[in-house]
Amino acid sequence: MRPKEHRQIVRAVLEKEEKEREQEIASMMPRLRSLVDDATYITGLEDGVAALIALYILCTSHNINTIKHYQDIKTRLMRLIDHLQDNMLRRFPPQENLED
Repeated sequence: MRPKEHRQIVRAVLEKEEKEREQEIASMMPRLRSLVDDATYITGLEDGVAALIALYILCTSHNINTIKHYQDIKTRLMRLIDHLQDNMLRRFPPQENLED
């Protein structure tokens, strides 16, 4: 996913009939999960944020219940962010304050 990819997700969902939209989102979820889980770190972050933006817009602007899917992607992103921070901390461990 590249910038404004969230628009492509929103467009793909809105092209469906109203009663098919939640099913369309559910069918997209394996791909959206994979974009976060299987991509390089930076790409996973970018794509995950784009997915969150799309799910947020679909919920708040188009009245589609995306809460469960939003939480799923958010959890995956948080795991990725924690993993990145762990990598940083391994390189630069926190120093104990010896003055205390």
